[in-house]
Amino acid sequence: MKPIAHSKVRRNALLTFRAFKLGRGIAIPSFSTEASSKPPCLQASLYQELTSRPVKRTTDRITLSPWHLLNTTLADFLPPSCYPTGFDASNPDAAYDVPPDPDVNDFLPQGHHLVYFPPAVVESGLLPDGTDSLHSPGPPFVRRLWAGGSIIFNCRERYQLRMRNTLAVCSENITDVKVQGAEGDEKVFVSIRRRIRSIPPRSPPEKELLLQSNEKAMLNPVGGDIGNLAVSETRHLVFLREKSREQAKKDLEKVGKVIKRRSQDVLYCMIGLLLNMFAAKTTPDFSVSITPTRALLFRFSALTFNAHRIHFDPQYTREVEGHRNLLVHGPLTLVLMLSVMRSQLKEGEMIARFDYRNLAPLYVQEEMRICVRRDPEHRAKLDVWVEGRDGGYAVKGVAELRKTVSFWSSKYLKLDWRPDPDPASDK
Repeated sequence: MKPIAHSKVRRNALLTFRAFKLGRGIAIPSFSTEASSKPPCLQASLYQELTSRPVKRTTDRITLSPWHLLNTTLADFLPPSCYPTGFDASNPDAAYDVPPDPDVNDFLPQGHHLVYFPPAVVESGLLPDGTDSLHSPGPPFVRRLWAGGSIIFNCRERYQLRMRNTLAVCSENITDVKVQGAEGDEKVFVSIRRRIRSIPPRSPPEKELLLQSNEKAMLNPVGGDIGNLAVSETRHLVFLREKSREQAKKDLEKVGKVIKRRSQDVLYCMIGLLLNMFAAKTTPDFSVSITPTRALLFRFSALTFNAHRIHFDPQYTREVEGHRNLLVHGPLTLVLMLSVMRSQLKEGEMIARFDYRNLAPLYVQEEMRICVRRDPEHRAKLDVWVEGRDGGYAVKGVAELRKTVSFWSSKYLKLDWRPDPDPASDK
């Protein structure tokens, strides 16, 4: 590998530090070198194959059970102030004892849609690492990680998901594919767009026509108004090449060590120091520290129908993936962040949009700290980040707040629609 000049190391580190700040949008460290060129044929072929895959449509009933089991799973890790309305950890069955009431606030808490619409894939359809092949580019890119995403929630109550055994549909398709990295060390970033909306009670033939007629509109909302969608979500996954046993062992041995022999490693260390320095200067308005357990990861995997082995098989995680312990799910971290944020909202406020980036792995049995700070210059914005055991950023996000629009209000404030943060961008 061609060494990187120290002047370039310093320049890249300073540029990263300037970009990595709390504010509008999200910036993450990116490493761009002369060796980052990619074979055009690989980019073109993967883009064509993945984006041409058919739209996947999943229907589900928005019932109390998944919501209640998720709350029960998180109850011992969050303070009561972070519990959603209607959940009582001291009386787990209380939610089932209350008869349906049209005046009761039974809106699905933001983020809880993640335990609905599970991927219905038979075991024979799973890949060796336990993931499904719905978004996989295929060999040799067989390792999957959750890079980040963006979620828009409808501010109008009439279109929000409610736990009344209502039928809802989730349409999902791959919208973008980007390949980065030197040949032989490429990373494939896959962006998935998901659109969720409730389906009103209709006869089966009318219901099918309704689903088909709204498919295009669900996948291509106009402007910041997401129409009758309840949730518009973009997920960014990154797929990596398989590690050899020797490489996985080396990566495991490097945990906690500082490697100084290569300029590239020096760059990583400098950026890590800058991020930790910046994190230490940021004081949250509110924070929650938790230590995830294996049971927490297992129960969340069950709720989301997720068989990814990095969440429950420690031997595989160490020997094949090269991580020191089981990894906390990206969606679980997302649910935790949204839960903590909701506890800091004022009366009538709601999260209208949330953009986030996963910067470093979070591990089981290691303390993580979820921090929230209201932007002093933009009061309708929350800065959110998660610190790992060493105090550096593991996740960073920004939430935009809006007023909830009641059933009887004709007012609706459109969001400032902007492109979803690109995890593969080096700008």
